[in-house]
Amino acid sequence: MELTDTISALIFALILIAAVVYVVMSRFVTGPLAGLKRGERIILTISVVGILLVVVYAAVELLFHVVF
Repeated sequence: MELTDTISALIFALILIAAVVYVVMSRFVTGPLAGLKRGERIILTISVVGILLVVVYAAVELLFHVVF
């Protein structure tokens, strides 16, 4: 594995860790989902979708970088 592949894997791992930390911390800060107002639930859902999109994008970039 070359240095650039190692750096790409490290960046992907850090993005994944940051996403997990964000989701866990937002769960503790906002509390139970049922107690949130409709607008707050929409904002939380959009942010989780955004996190998933970033993780998928990072995974695809890492895959293309390693394969090609």
